Amino acid sequence: MKIKYVLVFLVVTALTGCGHSMMRGSVAMKVSDDEAHVCMGDKEVKAGDKVTLFKNVCTGSKGGGGVRSGGNSGGCKKMKLGEGVVERTLNEHYSIVKVNPGVQFEEGTTVEKE
Repeated sequence: MKIKYVLVFLVVTALTGCGHSMMRGSVAMKVSDDEAHVCMGDKEVKAGDKVTLFKNVCTGSKGGGGVRSGGNSGGCKKMKLGEGVVERTLNEHYSIVKVNPGVQFEEGTTVEKE
């Protein structure tokens, strides 16, 4: 039964795309080593806006237990990868970001307006 709910959640998330609040501010598609389609629309950014790219670095829990099971969780930290600039907005959901040379990023990378 639990698997059924997970599948429904995944389908709903996939269908709503960047319209879903969990996707906001992330790389939706890596076009090239220096260009990405980002889930930030025309009401959030405009051409010329500077953005910063981050990666979440999480350490595992100690002793196999997480926070819910009373164990000691390692936690997560936001690590800055680099910067970029919004080239243009595509619509209310997406924008094209030109990423500075040498910045390593992938789909799912967090993007924040500076």
